[in-house]
Amino acid sequence: MGKNGEYLWLELTLIKFTKVEEEASYIAFAFLNVDEEEREKENQRKMLVDALAAAEHANKAKTTFLNNMSHDIRTPMNAIIGYTALAASHLDDVDLIRDYLSKISVSSSHLLSLINDVLDMSRIESGRVKIEEKEVHLPDVLHDLRTIIQSNIASKQQDLFIDTQDIVHEDIVTDKLRLNQVLLNIVSNAIKFTPVGGIISVRISEKPCALSGYTTFEFRIKDNGI
Repeated sequence: MGKNGEYLWLELTLIKFTKVEEEASYIAFAFLNVDEEEREKENQRKMLVDALAAAEHANKAKTTFLNNMSHDIRTPMNAIIGYTALAASHLDDVDLIRDYLSKISVSSSHLLSLINDVLDMSRIESGRVKIEEKEVHLPDVLHDLRTIIQSNIASKQQDLFIDTQDIVHEDIVTDKLRLNQVLLNIVSNAIKFTPVGGIISVRISEKPCALSGYTTFEFRIKDNGI
């Protein structure tokens, strides 16, 4: 034990020797202070363990992120493919083509935002999400939501109802991409697990909020699937 009451690493060496003339054996003890070397080894071992844990965490975060993003990207891609096919089959209808191109533009913009999100490798490695605070018109969010999922709804001959209740503030500050991601994930799951001809409803209502300058919205997605 050291002067400060701390335990020290010591290396003990035992040496046995015999004096023939005395027919006796003796043992000599030798102590070597290896505390500094052993503590350095322990620090290196801890650094390796920490580095391995960090690498495993980063790898898990990337895997989870990419799995989630593949689900997110699939929805607007389906919309783009669906509206492109519809446009190709109505080339003689200018107004209809214009409508489809507008919907393709909405889905493409959302897809581009998702791709930019994927390319932000620093965020993926840290496992953290940066929330963007921008002015958003709530009806635009609902319009984009309907536009992106409409082709999936039509392919399963389902009915989609979107309505609002007690909305006082239509212009808000939020992260539109994150909000769209959450809504599209839930609604796309509702479409997936609702049978052909089923009903899906999305209701947005505004609730009282005690914080000045803030408000609370409730997004309720309901379906008659499993």
